Amino acid sequence: MCILITEVREMLDKEKIGKTIAFYRKELGMTQKELADLLHISYQAVSKWEVGAGIPTVEMLYELSALFHVSVDALLNNEQWDNRRITYQDVGLDSHRLNILKHELMGWNSQDANLLSAYFADATLFQIDTSSYKDPVYSMIVCVPGSKEHLAQIFGYDKEICMDTVSSAINHLLQHGMKPILLKAMVWCDGSNHDCLRQMAHGFQAACKQNDILYSGMEISAQPINYKQGEYHVVVSLVGVAEKSDLIRSEHVQAGDAVIGIQTDGIDGINYPFIKVMADRNKNLFSERLANGNSVLDEIMKVNSAYTQEILLLQKEKLIHGACRMRSHLFNTHFRRTLPKGIGMCVDLSAIPVTDLYRFLFHQDMIGRNMFQYHFHFGIGMLVVVPNAKKERALEIISRYHKCFCIGRIEACRQDDAQRIWTKGEIQW
Repeated sequence: MCILITEVREMLDKEKIGKTIAFYRKELGMTQKELADLLHISYQAVSKWEVGAGIPTVEMLYELSALFHVSVDALLNNEQWDNRRITYQDVGLDSHRLNILKHELMGWNSQDANLLSAYFADATLFQIDTSSYKDPVYSMIVCVPGSKEHLAQIFGYDKEICMDTVSSAINHLLQHGMKPILLKAMVWCDGSNHDCLRQMAHGFQAACKQNDILYSGMEISAQPINYKQGEYHVVVSLVGVAEKSDLIRSEHVQAGDAVIGIQTDGIDGINYPFIKVMADRNKNLFSERLANGNSVLDEIMKVNSAYTQEILLLQKEKLIHGACRMRSHLFNTHFRRTLPKGIGMCVDLSAIPVTDLYRFLFHQDMIGRNMFQYHFHFGIGMLVVVPNAKKERALEIISRYHKCFCIGRIEACRQDDAQRIWTKGEIQW
């Protein structure tokens, strides 16, 4: 028996066995000395095994297999060693489980004959019925949440941040008179929290249903080597179409036109850095309660409004001369560069209602009275310019969906053409 074992040991490939032992030792983060101490042998013996100058005894092989959590065959079998591989499990990703989730979420895609194919990360194939268009114009926008996304990750507003990003994309198209048609979403993350991913997909799907947009799914790029649990990045792509003659262009704006502000909840992502500084200075900021009973955090993270119904109706009735999605503040609009020469926009600050959120932020006394209006948009998500004679009709249409106010008018520039937006009145704090 001893002779047989000796013969078998002589037949084994010492060099490959040594490499196998070294591999599993390093997998456990052990030094040669640490392994030797566990086996009650010298580290020189371990060193000899690993360079192929020696081979463990049968008893020692069993001890090694127990330490490494592998079979003795895994240590001795050259074929098994030659067929070893690195799997996604080794980087922390359960690809099989993720694939099941992707198939589940693919079932949430819009069921529409115009959506021909929307398979995971593959190209989305779709049709747009433009048979009633004489000269169709197509558009596409790619949107991200901005720095507000970080707040959503920390406090779990995952569904809300996805819906918020869809609203932003929609309004980018609407300000040009484009009808949003189809949306594709993508999320980069570590891929482990499937409940969170379901919430995000539900947010995208719900926002598309609310705005009559084809939802072509949410692709998940799971990268546990790049993202920690709870971290993610969101992006949406939105396609739209319009009749060329129906495009909303600022060149149609005229002196005497009325400026209407349409209200929105939450804050724009561009505003979050200011909120972050305020929260750093007041550690209780997010938990503070507003006059309406909501926490500051809940109010900030409310989903921004999308204005699909009212803008398309105004457009249908030929009531709209110009539109502009608001960003960080009332004066950060494309009207600055697109209004016809010789005219500008006069904003009546006294006509802008101050919501509980912005009144609270103002009373934190971290931004001066004269500068606050250059930091926030006061809950105005979009400006529309309409003929003054049809102002009441426009207000009636918009108010079916969102609160709105006439906050200014288009006037001849007072001094030079560079001053395109100016104010009158004072904010009623």
